[in-house]
Amino acid sequence: MENDARETMIPSVENDAANDVHRTYYSISEVSEMFSLPYSTLRFWEKEIKQLKPHTERQTRYYSQNDLDVIRRIIYLRSQNVPVKDISRRLTLDRKGIDTRRKAYELLTSIREDLVHLREQL
Repeated sequence: MENDARETMIPSVENDAANDVHRTYYSISEVSEMFSLPYSTLRFWEKEIKQLKPHTERQTRYYSQNDLDVIRRIIYLRSQNVPVKDISRRLTLDRKGIDTRRKAYELLTSIREDLVHLREQL
């Protein structure tokens, strides 16, 4: 590999990708091997799931740590039989996560209190 800025950011395949936490990007072949997924599955997910957007340079895909986290979550959701068409929506909801659940809990608690108050008035 030429000695340029990409050398420190984009890993070579010779490195042990699964154990190198300091790496910035991983090639599609490394990601495919890490997760035992065919290239075609990764490419399909990229088209269908908006949160999976690897960096592309010179027609080569490079996956970030964030992309790897998204892939882990996709694999989990697929293991729970969530259809691919629903995964993007689920990932968006998951990202809102605790905040959304907390707000929902507060809203439901408030509604419950209102209903209790109305019942007492009857």
